[in-house]
Amino acid sequence: MSPSTSNQTVAPGGQVLRWRQALRARLAKPRLAWLDGRGLAAIEAAPGQALDLVASERLLQHLVCEPGLPLADEAALQGYARQLLSHYFGAAALRWPLAGWRAGGAAGASALHGLDLAALRATLEERQVALRGLRPAWAALLQRLAVDQPDWIKAPQAALAWVEGDLLTWLQLQAGTPRQLRHQRLAAPTVEALLATLTELQAQPGLPVLLQGYGLDAPQMPALPGVCQLGDLNGAAAKPAWFERPAAPTALAPRPDFAAPAEPPHRLAWPLALCGLLVLGTAGWSAWETHQQKSVAQARVESLQAQLQRRPAAPLPSSGSNKGADRAQAALAAEKLRAGAEVQGLLRHAWGPLLANVEQAGLGDDGAVISWLGMDYSAARRELRLQGLAADQAQALQLVERLALAPGWGEVVLSRFQLAGEGLSGQRFDLAAKLAPEALRADLARVSRAKVQP
Repeated sequence: MSPSTSNQTVAPGGQVLRWRQALRARLAKPRLAWLDGRGLAAIEAAPGQALDLVASERLLQHLVCEPGLPLADEAALQGYARQLLSHYFGAAALRWPLAGWRAGGAAGASALHGLDLAALRATLEERQVALRGLRPAWAALLQRLAVDQPDWIKAPQAALAWVEGDLLTWLQLQAGTPRQLRHQRLAAPTVEALLATLTELQAQPGLPVLLQGYGLDAPQMPALPGVCQLGDLNGAAAKPAWFERPAAPTALAPRPDFAAPAEPPHRLAWPLALCGLLVLGTAGWSAWETHQQKSVAQARVESLQAQLQRRPAAPLPSSGSNKGADRAQAALAAEKLRAGAEVQGLLRHAWGPLLANVEQAGLGDDGAVISWLGMDYSAARRELRLQGLAADQAQALQLVERLALAPGWGEVVLSRFQLAGEGLSGQRFDLAAKLAPEALRADLARVSRAKVQP
């Protein structure tokens, strides 16, 4: 998968559609798909959808760290992994995306060497598809089996054998903790070659081994003590159902994910998202009302024109009558132009920086969040009015202070401030401001609340 680029200007209506698709993708339930050895997903996702990918072992390299190493955090783990991988695979390994994991006192990392992750992300972003997960095949399979096979995962010694044609991934567990993870090439993609390799890998007779995979020449492998085969082995590709995320995952199974964020989401992420949806919905309602006003103005102009056409011509019309009709027509035409310009202005407005400013300004130093009740914006006058509910007067003043210092904001004032109504707690306020949309920036400077105490 490779990113596509375009220098074409996106029309306002097209940009709104892309925003809607991006939002729908963030909220959509992800579809599970297999990423094969060529880096191609087994399904094509439509705009507004989300993907949870499982990567073939042909795209991966792995390591399990020696016990007792001083790897206190993720940065230390990834630094050690890059150093070791570059020793064996050269300088190119320093650029491979890593997914670290920890489980039961053990630690390790998987490296994605057969796929350009940045290009994959760019392609999906261009298609308005959200990437919600990219897990190694061994880990995705182990997460599922740890729930489906609880006795096996808790055994003192156990192993997982995952086969993709002539490539075998061997994972050895001790009381559910990974102790060995490596790739083994088969002499041929046959069940006989697999049997010979598994016989060598079983260090102790009867070691409980779960076997699953695809790409061999026969559905069943000859019986081998301790080996439990899960499904046929001669399928053409992996089945996404094998890697379904369990509803209640166990802590025994590692969960490396190349698409996971570097840091967990902030505890205020969902409240901010809901706040943004409220403000965006209010803006959409305002745009719809403006469109309705434009339609009403258009109907008034057409009605007046029809009346003028039906009116009989006066023999000697006075100049005063002509001037009155001209003024009426001019006023209606001006109203039509004003309504149309307002709609175009709302479509062209930089909503992203504006909504980001409002969300950030509504966060107090102590973690308190302003609840937004409404927003009204006039593109022609560049005037914004916000209605909100603050914990106290100081929080509302802090909001005004932050917005007044932000690029693109001017004449920021509280136009109304009163106690919240019945059923609400806090202080209700109205805020008015003049905007310069071309100067808006996505980030706001932090202002200490101590400076704005009433």
